[in-house]
Amino acid sequence: MSIDIKNKSYYTVRDISIKWGQPKMGSIAKSISKKGKITVMLVFVLLGIIIALQVKSVANSNKIRNQSISEEVKQAEAKIAELEQQLASNKEKKDALQSRYNTEMSYLYNNEKEFYELYKKYESDIEMHRFQAGLTTVSGSGIDIGVDDAPVRYETTAGLLVHDIYLNEIVNALRSAGAQAISINGERILSMTEMLCMGPSIRVNNTKLFAPYHIEAIGNPQELLAAFKASYIYAIMVKDNLIVDPVIKDNITIKKYSKSYLSSIDKMKEIE
Repeated sequence: MSIDIKNKSYYTVRDISIKWGQPKMGSIAKSISKKGKITVMLVFVLLGIIIALQVKSVANSNKIRNQSISEEVKQAEAKIAELEQQLASNKEKKDALQSRYNTEMSYLYNNEKEFYELYKKYESDIEMHRFQAGLTTVSGSGIDIGVDDAPVRYETTAGLLVHDIYLNEIVNALRSAGAQAISINGERILSMTEMLCMGPSIRVNNTKLFAPYHIEAIGNPQELLAAFKASYIYAIMVKDNLIVDPVIKDNITIKKYSKSYLSSIDKMKEIE
């Protein structure tokens, strides 16, 4: 079929398609598909580069971290070796001094008996003074008094918190009942021990302690317990709804006072 386009004043799409044929859609689709494949390929290539860079960055970071850990391990091992060497050296010195001490004491015992007896007496007196001063770790039966802030909230904290006066009065009650050693949360109580409120804490031996408090005392358990429950401070704490839990224990260990005595008496001077 042929159409005389020259003699027509208007043309339709159908006329044009018949004259020149259908557009080549297959080639257009093929061109678009090819461009899409190239785009996808470029995206994957870019993604691969990013992943490779990230992996390399993580690997370098791990390498640096491992090197740092390795260096720290080497330093720690060197420090351990140094301390072990010092320990061995100190042990040798201790053994040598102990051997010398034994030799001297044996000589005194055999040749200076009077001086030897005097020396042993002074040695015993020193140990007793150290014991009484709280410079030795001791153990024995006694009581453990647990004290904590009140569980009920009041409008003010006056009847809520454990105050220094409570601990002071508990210690006084236990001393009056014959307590031979007392500690609060591990702090050995001495004649010069201070107990002062500092906000939510109480300072004992210049150390901040926080509730709950455990007052441990070595002595006759029944007498200590009876004296504490008969004290007015016990009645006040119960009235204020504080948590009070005294418990008798067969064995309590109270550690020695480990701080320096000199720092506590450096303001005093002997005048006689």
